Amino acid sequence: MVNSGCLSSEDFLLKVAEYFKISNERNIAVRLTLKRLVEHDEVELKPEYDVTNQPAYDVSTQAQSLSVTSIKPNNNDREYSLLVRASYGSHKGKNKCSTIISAGSLDKFWQDYSSVVRTNMDGLVKKKKKKRSTKTALKSKKSVKN
Repeated sequence: MVNSGCLSSEDFLLKVAEYFKISNERNIAVRLTLKRLVEHDEVELKPEYDVTNQPAYDVSTQAQSLSVTSIKPNNNDREYSLLVRASYGSHKGKNKCSTIISAGSLDKFWQDYSSVVRTNMDGLVKKKKKKRSTKTALKSKKSVKN
């Protein structure tokens, strides 16, 4: 497994383009993941990790409510960074890289990221639809009429 570690955003985008090129040649998948980066500190517990004492941070209870207005906004004015990961291959042949994007530079990164992904997703293959036989088509029409 090759882990390139945390790269700058420009180096990360170059690596992602390289990963797409290799994946198109080998017919393998590239996995792209994004998540909010919350620094974990064992000594000073962050409220995001302590949902028992800080129920406003419990996302699972917020997701169960049907109306958006019923969610109480927490008093968290902190801006979080975004962790972006890319990988391809599996087991010993797996290659990974990641980058951390600050909230202020997210718009520029997102434009560059989307252009890299769009230009390199030319190896996509449309799924072939199975042709239904005429007998099954007639049966489905009869069942709809009844």
